[in-house]
Amino acid sequence: MLPGLPATGPWPEQFSASGHGSHSEGFVVEFFPEGKPTWIGNFQPGSTDFSAVLPHPDGRSLVVIAGGQAYVVDQGERRLVGVSGGALDVALANPASNALVVGDGIRLEAWDFSGLRWRSRRISWDGMRAVRIDGDKIKGEAWSVLDDCYYPFAVDMTTGTADGGSYNGPPE
Repeated sequence: MLPGLPATGPWPEQFSASGHGSHSEGFVVEFFPEGKPTWIGNFQPGSTDFSAVLPHPDGRSLVVIAGGQAYVVDQGERRLVGVSGGALDVALANPASNALVVGDGIRLEAWDFSGLRWRSRRISWDGMRAVRIDGDKIKGEAWSVLDDCYYPFAVDMTTGTADGGSYNGPPE
């Protein structure tokens, strides 16, 4: 991750989920592909302030999360493989199950080498905290707009089945 676009050198590769803002400074990342020249990517952000760079479970690609917008990038080929999210605010790599877990404050989903493994039901009204992997579960706390407090939840890492949380609305 770089603090901004470099003043000199080749033009950065531009990435935008919507096609807008592709020449505005976004989340700037320098890539170091094995056996190939380094390059810089400029990723337009989504709607949160969460940004990260994580290995994709496929073992080749990287997941760049720019302000909540996820970009799956083949760094060796300098190309976009896919986009997801827009409002992500958590990402956890789980090498034990070869998955990446992401969340948008409402539900969680896991990606594996082939793409989406599962998507949980809605767990929270609007916000989660203390989200972590604990053995074969993802645990955290989900905020309730009704009670103005947090309730614990657990999500099975294999199936995405969720217990607890703050949202008990109609099935989705």
